Amino acid sequence: MTRLLAPILLFTSNLAMSYPMDSDYWAHRSVLFFAPQQDSAVDQFLAEEMRYRCQIRERDLVVMVMTAEQALGQAEQVGSHGVSYLRDKYRVEENKHIAVLIGKDGHEKHRWGAETDWQEIFAIIDSMPMRKQEMLSNASVCSA
Repeated sequence: MTRLLAPILLFTSNLAMSYPMDSDYWAHRSVLFFAPQQDSAVDQFLAEEMRYRCQIRERDLVVMVMTAEQALGQAEQVGSHGVSYLRDKYRVEENKHIAVLIGKDGHEKHRWGAETDWQEIFAIIDSMPMRKQEMLSNASVCSA
């Protein structure tokens, strides 16, 4: 019995440490940017993420870049099987640049390719009911 439980517990603990976890509610929104490798599209995405850091934080948005070799961003939240788990969960092909916006309800809200229009992403987020409530409660601290 112990021999059977150990592999099950090990497998489920890796999934539990995967980011983001399966849940009905998350404390943040996510952008998961999948790429075949660290390349110019990833470099551009990361540069733009830095440029819009204030607006990203203001929207409780966690940004992750996932390649076959690594996860960049809040990598401590990705378990050893996390990248492949998320690639499968969101049905992302390994050889494509795909970004996925996930709401606080844990559901996919939007997906796009290698180029990110952050203003469009912010508009999508700002139209979400939960975000509208947040905007009523908190004034923006980011400059225009």
